[in-house]
Amino acid sequence: MSTSHLLYLSLASSLLLGCQSNADNELATDYSRTAAYAEGVPGGVVQETEELDASVSAVDTTKRTFTLRDNLGNSRTLHAPEQMQNFEQLKVGDKVRAVVTQERIVYLRQPGEPAEDGAAGMLATAPLGDKPGVLAADTVEVTALVKGMDTVLRTATLQLPDGSERTIKVRPDVDMKTEYLGRQVVLRVTTAVAISVVPQ
Repeated sequence: MSTSHLLYLSLASSLLLGCQSNADNELATDYSRTAAYAEGVPGGVVQETEELDASVSAVDTTKRTFTLRDNLGNSRTLHAPEQMQNFEQLKVGDKVRAVVTQERIVYLRQPGEPAEDGAAGMLATAPLGDKPGVLAADTVEVTALVKGMDTVLRTATLQLPDGSERTIKVRPDVDMKTEYLGRQVVLRVTTAVAISVVPQ
């Protein structure tokens, strides 16, 4: 993934600090979460979305900083990285909308199923002369091995790529089959970020 891509994802995480927070220097966001799984099948899908609407209340072109204020009066000052094109186009009163969506897919890899390369990403920025904006997406895949199962406690022990182990709960509807031992559990996380600025 490119450095500029990471910077935009970092900027988005700075913008979206928590659900409906009113603390100092935190901006209020709308948060939603959905989860889905097939009955009896290990794994599932969780999707979380945070949305922010704020206005630019101050811009310092020398320091490359700008301050956002939400509709509850919370404000936060952010630094614009050099890779943020068209920063000089940002003006007090501009409306900023940011949407961050994260999808987590967990499943048991089937025997013979090919593994992905582990990561992928894309980045699109606003054309020169336009208002600042960005659309970025990033996918990371991590695999773990099923090292053990406790059918009484309904837990599974997973060995992570760094060699550490983690014990997780298994859903009541999933049949804990011995054939799952030694199989790979895949966690694929996709994060998408859309930030747009609308002049006023």
